[in-house]
Amino acid sequence: MTKTLMCHKAMHHIIRFLGQSRQAYRSISIAVIMMVLVGQPSFASTRTLVKWTDRTPSALLPFDGNAEAVAELAGSTLFFYPQVRSTAALPYTSGPRTYQNVQYVTGAMVVPATVDQVEKLLSNYAGYHKLFPKITEANVLVNEQFGNPKTDTNASVRSIVKYRMVIKIPIPLLSFDENLLMQHERTHNSISTLILSAPIQYGSGKFEWFPLKNGKTLVTLTQWGDLDRPKGFLVKTILNAMPELKYAMPNSVQGFVLEALRQRLNPDVVTKALPMQMIVPTLTLNSAQEAQILKLLRQGGTVQFTHRPVWMATSTRDERLSFVSSFFNMPTSLERAKSGLVNPNNFTSIYRQVRKVTSTQLPNGSTQNDLKIGLGLGVLSIPMHLKLVYLPEAEPNSVRFFNTGGDVEFVQGRIQFKELSPKNTLVHLTAAGKLGENPPLLLKLAKHLPYPDYLPTIGAAPIVFEKTRTWLQK
Repeated sequence: MTKTLMCHKAMHHIIRFLGQSRQAYRSISIAVIMMVLVGQPSFASTRTLVKWTDRTPSALLPFDGNAEAVAELAGSTLFFYPQVRSTAALPYTSGPRTYQNVQYVTGAMVVPATVDQVEKLLSNYAGYHKLFPKITEANVLVNEQFGNPKTDTNASVRSIVKYRMVIKIPIPLLSFDENLLMQHERTHNSISTLILSAPIQYGSGKFEWFPLKNGKTLVTLTQWGDLDRPKGFLVKTILNAMPELKYAMPNSVQGFVLEALRQRLNPDVVTKALPMQMIVPTLTLNSAQEAQILKLLRQGGTVQFTHRPVWMATSTRDERLSFVSSFFNMPTSLERAKSGLVNPNNFTSIYRQVRKVTSTQLPNGSTQNDLKIGLGLGVLSIPMHLKLVYLPEAEPNSVRFFNTGGDVEFVQGRIQFKELSPKNTLVHLTAAGKLGENPPLLLKLAKHLPYPDYLPTIGAAPIVFEKTRTWLQK
């Protein structure tokens, strides 16, 4: 009875907290952290290694094994792309689980470090509390070597590691203090991971690292988790209320891990602040790179690039923004794709959370759009407000957007459309959002979460694309 009462109190506080921010920031930030933190054991606290053959595809599979090709496309960004659909087989105490038509997602980046430096960093599990935010402890429970790495290319080191993750939030019932249990297997250029205890109770992943001709290293992470069988009251409640979050989770998890590695191996360099009109970065692709992205998109999902942080000049201070460029093959004509993505009058039909849109045509050809949003969580609906301007640019089929008010202080972006055929349109969305210095009181709680501005930006684009695609195909 006491436990049930605490769960309901926690849910009450969650609902109040979620209701203070824009939908993407509110739902994705909280859900990403819950998926990572709220653990329920599949193997309890086992100290016995699980027999497992890792079928996680290599990050290089879509690039015919060419690490240089991945590095060239990634450049200075974090690069996320889908793998071809495959079968996943995972062992568990209740018996092996086999999944058909599984899509792993890969994240990749180039770092100015040697493969030895990368291997040393990633294989030091006990040091993960210094590498990844909110991990406070990392204890190696089992560590066994199989084969001689000096003479056997198939030699490996298998480990079971218990991680503790803590997020302290001023509202005690929203604070997290959970244990995660993982089995790792390290080879000469990879670390495979099987989830033993986590909120996403079934899943696997693999780090890989490859030397590049310029002396740098390509680091990749390929992972998949079963989002249809989460554990824990809060996680299940949120996913039942907002199932579209499943589109956001894969790339958001990649962003959480790779951003931590980037900040360690290739940290930020502060640049000159830019005026708002010039703040959105441009990602230029040659014909071969565009062809490669289209090849990846034919496998399904979204291809994304995280830009290096940039600073926007405002009247009070310079604001750091993390832009993400996202690509999607929309299976419709160019004009219909525009109607779903840059005509807010259709948003009430596309997003059940958008209750009302009031659009005003401005003299410069732009539209001022007042969006009333209501987040439905069970029987509750929490009102939100956002003002967005959509401004057609000089370049054909390019639309700039930014906010002029609402619950997120800074929203900046651009959407570009390219006709591939009468029934296929390549959509290129570049966007960033950020909470200001003085958001509403409860919204400040989001700043206690890791990367509270960056992760929602990654997760929002796949949701927007998939919801629009579904609406256009009705």
